[in-house]
Amino acid sequence: MKDKAILAEKIMEALPQLQCKKCDYDDCKSYVNAIINDKEELNKCEPGSIHTETQIKNIINNNRQIKIHEIKSYEIATIDLDECIGCTICIKVCPVDAIIGAKQQKHFIINDLCNGCELCIKQCPVDCMEMIPNVENKSWAWPGIQSQLSNTNYYEKIKRLNKIKNAKKLAREQSYEKRKIEMYLKYAINRESLKKNKIKEYE
Repeated sequence: MKDKAILAEKIMEALPQLQCKKCDYDDCKSYVNAIINDKEELNKCEPGSIHTETQIKNIINNNRQIKIHEIKSYEIATIDLDECIGCTICIKVCPVDAIIGAKQQKHFIINDLCNGCELCIKQCPVDCMEMIPNVENKSWAWPGIQSQLSNTNYYEKIKRLNKIKNAKKLAREQSYEKRKIEMYLKYAINRESLKKNKIKEYE
């Protein structure tokens, strides 16, 4: 189990951490687990391409050294503000919280956080988003600060969404318990009232 955990950590380092789902898994970690546990193919990381495939092969063959790789001038998402309807769909699908905005308000991309995963492009219902060259002409290098930050932001978002989900669940449970108590009290009061009426009949 320990060897599998070490292997998973090394393979994770070999992935660019875009969380783009192009491998048909929910995230990079799920793909790594499938490689280790289900012998999934090693060539399914589209952004990492042949470099990542080679790295994973080397890792599995006990060559644990990870070489740095980069995507030069990677693209980031942009929003046509004239067309944006404020539906919040792109905000929900962005894996790293790189899009901000409120419902029925214009949305904006935080360029420094966008990792170019393209998930928002596919989901926009009014086709007001597109990928454009990074204005700062940055490259996406991994393993490194960018991939680590992308991975961290992804799991921070999951943690935040789970916290909201749990809070809503707790609120529903508390509301249900409150209704149960109210219904019981109402039943008890009605029953007591019936008892009193019965007693009056025999007085």
